Amino acid sequence: MNSHRASRRFATRQKGAVLVVSLLLLLVMTLLGLGASQSTRLQERMAGNQRDQEIALQGAEASLRAAERVLSPATEVLTRCREPAAGCNTYEKRILVDTAELELDLANQSNDWWTEWGKRYGNREALGSVKNDPDYVIEHKAEVREVLSVGDSNLDTVRDFYMATARSSGMTDTAQVVIQSSYARIEFE
Repeated sequence: MNSHRASRRFATRQKGAVLVVSLLLLLVMTLLGLGASQSTRLQERMAGNQRDQEIALQGAEASLRAAERVLSPATEVLTRCREPAAGCNTYEKRILVDTAELELDLANQSNDWWTEWGKRYGNREALGSVKNDPDYVIEHKAEVREVLSVGDSNLDTVRDFYMATARSSGMTDTAQVVIQSSYARIEFE
């Protein structure tokens, strides 16, 4: 009987302790679960943004390759692009402010500017999931005239230097990529 009373007295002193401990453990487990959930959501958003940026880069690269094809020597579309011509897709002759040429920061131009001055790549189906068609512009940067001596003869040459700039968005408008390449064409006169 004595042991029965002692266990009863011990039980009355311990009343509710298990409940408090289990509630504290449940709170800790809930906080750990919420932290893991937020971390997973953050990683998922970062992976989505990275994918969006990669798609934008692929679109810009495809558009830049199209600009380089226009500039290639096999293409006669761009012959003598230093003067305004119907087939010439350069804009630098048209951008004047108070009769002084300005160097434009093409990465920060608006969509309206790209719509007006850029040339559409126009093969969005091949790129997959870009939101808008990529654009490119070609700038004539310089003309260098030289005389090359080959044996006993001299060749008059003209090297034209161009800057091709391409822009593309990813699956959304928040991912924008602008890339550039320099290109030189040589012509013998």
